[in-house]
Amino acid sequence: MTESHVSRDDQANLNTKVQWNNLSLTLVVLALGWVMIFADRLSISPLMNVIRNEFGLSLGTTSIVFSIYFAAYIGFTIPATIVASKYGYKKVMVLFFVLAALALALAGVAGFTFSLLVLFMGIHGAGAGAFYPTAYTISTDIAPKSKRGFALAVINSGMAFGTILGLAIAGPVLFLFSNWQIMLLLLAVPTVAVALLLQRFVPKISSDPGEFRASAVKGFEPVQYKKVLRDRNFISIGGAMFCSLYGYWVILTWGPTFLQNHLNLGISSSGEATAVFAAVAIPSSILISRHSDRIGRKKIALAILPLAALTLFFMAYSSSLLEFLIAAVFYGVIGKLSFDPIAIAWIQDVMPAELIGPSLAMLNVVAMSSSIFASSVTGIIADFTGELSSGFFLGALIVSLGAAFVAFASNRARIHTAQ
Repeated sequence: MTESHVSRDDQANLNTKVQWNNLSLTLVVLALGWVMIFADRLSISPLMNVIRNEFGLSLGTTSIVFSIYFAAYIGFTIPATIVASKYGYKKVMVLFFVLAALALALAGVAGFTFSLLVLFMGIHGAGAGAFYPTAYTISTDIAPKSKRGFALAVINSGMAFGTILGLAIAGPVLFLFSNWQIMLLLLAVPTVAVALLLQRFVPKISSDPGEFRASAVKGFEPVQYKKVLRDRNFISIGGAMFCSLYGYWVILTWGPTFLQNHLNLGISSSGEATAVFAAVAIPSSILISRHSDRIGRKKIALAILPLAALTLFFMAYSSSLLEFLIAAVFYGVIGKLSFDPIAIAWIQDVMPAELIGPSLAMLNVVAMSSSIFASSVTGIIADFTGELSSGFFLGALIVSLGAAFVAFASNRARIHTAQ
């Protein structure tokens, strides 16, 4: 007679497989969140010259559309975290995602003046600002520590896919409809669809350890943010993230325009060429993050940040499309998209569980503040010098400073005492 029951070992293996399948699905859906956020925000990057000419603006003034977007994105990160800690991370993430989609649709339908375009893109940025702290707090709760770097790399891969989509869609849509604003309306549709997927497949964080492993953040206290800002590890990692993202946003906001002005590429070609690094970053970021799980975050970070700065320098120095593409490919391997999951996992490693939510919110604020300066300063420098390459050279210098911040960070958590 055959046994009809399953052994304990077989049952344990089955449960582990089911849990991993559920986790994998959640990670993919969270990655889709980044796909749409990056596609939405970067779709206008190849069109900066079009927008500038349509509204009669300088490069520095045109950059306001990005500066306001990122200011709103940053400004709503901590408020969204506070609200999420009280009413639920999943709920806040989904509601703000819907807000971002509606604002994008309004930008496409009613953004006929530059002021209205800036306003609606700013509201879109505010809606997108809730995703970073909510998504990564949820991932902290559901991903085992041994797979944390890998899980974050999977989520972050959505940034690369979204970058490719956003930069590649502008030219074809403009060609088909002779109206770049229709692109924003079209992108609002999949953005709403992703909000529905987040609602359906992302688990809630519960303060009851029996529902999931444990809540990473059980409530909000103002003193938590003071502790975060006094932590040496946070300051070091946050400073490195600021430097890394500065160069990244120089490339994404002004890369297509640089190629259009410097190498006479068209809108479609300039967007596609700029997106090359994102395609390379998808496998490399996952591979590098897995190595950081094994050999340490600090060693990897100290290696890739100076190399990322060097590739940015060569992008600005390139005199042909081939030279730019070679530099972009190398940047894809060791650039921001590879450093990002390392830094986030590092924060999760060294900060106490009750400070992870506030730490991620503050990390997003510190790191993404670079996007405001990267877009505006590069545009102003270009107006002054007549060359966008000058802003790229400055970006390379700032990225190289990230290694100095990393040198002061520890791989081990410090003991935090009550204050």
